[in-house]
Amino acid sequence: MFRQFTATRSLAKALAMSTAITTLSLSVAQADDIVRPAAGATAYESYPYAAHYAQLPSGPRMHYLDEGDGEVPLLLIHGIPTQAYVWREVIPHLAQSQRVIAIDQPNWGYSDHTPEVRGGVPCAGHYADWIGEFVDTLGVEQVRLVIFDMGFTGFLYAARNPEEVAGIAFFETVLGPLPRDRVPPFIEAVLSDQGIALSTEANFFTETLLFNNAFNGAEPLPFRTMTRDLNDAEAAVYSGARPTPAHRQAELFDRECLGFIGARESDPGTPTKKAHNLAEFTEFATYLATTDTPRLAIFGNPGLVMPAMLEGVVTGAVPPEQGGWQSTQTVSVAHMAAPTLHYWPEERNGAPEELAGHILDWIAQDD
Repeated sequence: MFRQFTATRSLAKALAMSTAITTLSLSVAQADDIVRPAAGATAYESYPYAAHYAQLPSGPRMHYLDEGDGEVPLLLIHGIPTQAYVWREVIPHLAQSQRVIAIDQPNWGYSDHTPEVRGGVPCAGHYADWIGEFVDTLGVEQVRLVIFDMGFTGFLYAARNPEEVAGIAFFETVLGPLPRDRVPPFIEAVLSDQGIALSTEANFFTETLLFNNAFNGAEPLPFRTMTRDLNDAEAAVYSGARPTPAHRQAELFDRECLGFIGARESDPGTPTKKAHNLAEFTEFATYLATTDTPRLAIFGNPGLVMPAMLEGVVTGAVPPEQGGWQSTQTVSVAHMAAPTLHYWPEERNGAPEELAGHILDWIAQDD
């Protein structure tokens, strides 16, 4: 489905914008003017979750939700362009029996925008370090990760801190380096000369992908990322966290930070940077394939990012010499019955409850 997309309209919209891309050179103080709830206040209207903040030793303050009780917390890690808010309908089901911590990664949601965003886009290693600092700051000995989309930064955290990770559940994410000759057209557009304007000025990831073009008046995509459209109030939460192009520079992650097999000379970044990105993706791919840590792979109906053919990779049906995982004894697999495309937690067709149920069943098996 992704292969059908052409970004002509979105690119034209981006290039037509009059605001100069030099807006991105705003200072942190100027750009970081997001309206955030106070610590202890209600994080989101109509939901009973209190806002919490953790000050990391390296500088950024991270916003998170903390609900329920349990010995080994579930750490929910969002993707692009979402935040902890994306889990709001999943959390109540998990929190009935588990402690659930949903974070805003730095540069997303109500967490601080970091100085690195001004001088360069933070990549997987930055986020992995911040997740590690966050876990240490909370004084938690072990967590179970729930990873979605760009939440694969949690894979790299796990690879570097395996003793802190009791299990990993994941869906709609990538499991290692990406073949450059097979990237979908919208990633090609992000990698192009117009990619900065597309990601920041045109707000592509939010208004086009997340919102299914429901609010920006652009030509609809030939595919959807969820089966419904967000309502105005829901969209306002996401838009409010990234109100200007300066706030959206972290959305250049897909342009600056993906680890490609066969990266092209024309792709953004120096050869050294491209090699570093590939090394980070290879690092967590190797960990996933060889660890004995319990892993739960959840496949969609039909999903968009994790195709069904990956089931053979994680279960051992595909041999290691062809890319299959070597360690599969502690791998579990679940399949969604509810119609699910990419943003499963945002569905209202039973998917949030079903997703939580798969995770709880997996924990019960592990315990």
